[in-house]
Amino acid sequence: MNNLPFDKPGRFWKGNLHCHSNLTDGALSPADVCRTYAENGYDFISLTDHFLAVYDYPLVDTRPYRTERFTTILGAELHHGQTEHGVMWHILANGLPLDFAPPAETETVADFVERAIDAGAFVSIAHPQWYTLTVADALSLGDRVHAIEVYNTTCDETDTGAGSYMLDLL
Repeated sequence: MNNLPFDKPGRFWKGNLHCHSNLTDGALSPADVCRTYAENGYDFISLTDHFLAVYDYPLVDTRPYRTERFTTILGAELHHGQTEHGVMWHILANGLPLDFAPPAETETVADFVERAIDAGAFVSIAHPQWYTLTVADALSLGDRVHAIEVYNTTCDETDTGAGSYMLDLL
């Protein structure tokens, strides 16, 4: 790779915008997730547990785990509607308020994403290859998406971690 920025002046921040706790399908409590990342030199994380009825729509208040060297961004992995392949969408919303409401039955995926943005969230499509998101699906959200997760370690364990086929959309 050419033209990497790492030898340029400025500050680089180490963070994670997509992780889960044992409130959904993660292994550690929210406190332990935050502590583990902080102890491993991360500057920030967004704990994005699955925002689903089966988990009682968790939006974890991670503010108590902030320190002078480590901060948290409130967030969730939103799920609603179905893709072209009939599976639920996986949308990361970093920067949600704690009172963000679950999706209404009549709300479209695009409207749900728009509501997250209106609430202040930075919105990304999570691990698109893992759930075989099509380019048409991604494009259906128009300019509502700020980013696409192009690599996910957990999904990589099932050989579906790279979403590089979406890079041209960026």
